[in-house]
Amino acid sequence: MKEPLYLQFSKKMRNKILNQEFKYGQIFPSERELESEYRIDRKTIRKALRLLVDEKLLIRVKGKGTFVNYPSIHYSMKKVMGFSRLLEQEGVMATTRVILSERTMAGYRLARIFGINEDDYVNKLIRVRYSQDEPIALEYTYVKDVIPDFQDIDFTIYSLYDVMEKNEQHHSEIEEKVSYVTLMSNEAQLLNKEEGEPAFLVIDVTRNQQGEVVEYSKTYTNSKRIMLSTELT
Repeated sequence: MKEPLYLQFSKKMRNKILNQEFKYGQIFPSERELESEYRIDRKTIRKALRLLVDEKLLIRVKGKGTFVNYPSIHYSMKKVMGFSRLLEQEGVMATTRVILSERTMAGYRLARIFGINEDDYVNKLIRVRYSQDEPIALEYTYVKDVIPDFQDIDFTIYSLYDVMEKNEQHHSEIEEKVSYVTLMSNEAQLLNKEEGEPAFLVIDVTRNQQGEVVEYSKTYTNSKRIMLSTELT
């Protein structure tokens, strides 16, 4: 069955927004301009644009017109997937900057989380994720010392989730806590925010199929870009 024309047109415009053919903050073409360019009647255009407004890809401002918005990133807390895959699934073009990658002793707190000795080693990885040159997440990740040559892996190219999978550390269970916090100086600077601004803090404890904790992470997210969701059962 052929898809209705308004859905076809909304998909076409959605792709143009996600591919940055229409830039954030740019005024979106009027219904008259779209009708003239695409030879589609205004009723169909209006119906298609209403979908994009509902998705918050477009914002209507009374007396000024319709503007292109940043797409929100839906962070589903019922799925086990890497942040890179999450962004890819949401159609967000993202880049990664690695702040630190090092092998370090666990110490008291991490030893308790991983169930190891305090003088055992873990891998520490600090990354900032960007979308359209805007920082959207700051991740502090600690990984059990089970990945060979961890420090030699380029995490601007490779996903940690994929690296773990390839090393037989399959994510089986994730415990997640979400809180609303205010940013301290260091986190605010890396997220290009002011100290004291609000953010979501997502803390994950990830276990492999043997029930061992293999990853612990703290992620500060841009609260204006990330939408958290889950399902109650």
